[in-house]
Amino acid sequence: MLRVAELMRHAVAQLLARGQVSDPILDAHTITVSRVQMSPDLKLATIYVAPLGGKDETDVLKALDRHKRYMR
Repeated sequence: MLRVAELMRHAVAQLLARGQVSDPILDAHTITVSRVQMSPDLKLATIYVAPLGGKDETDVLKALDRHKRYMR
């Protein structure tokens, strides 16, 4: 479970770092993927993210919520 969570963390971090999610709010911030927690059956992942520096956190979370289908 931990290995899959770490692979998911790297995949999401690369997705955000390469700019594959096109959004002006996400492009303006550096987002840190701090942790991923997987369900026991590995079907669901809870991804913990935060903008670097902690400013505009609600705007960044709303932008990520708008693009969750693409990221899924």
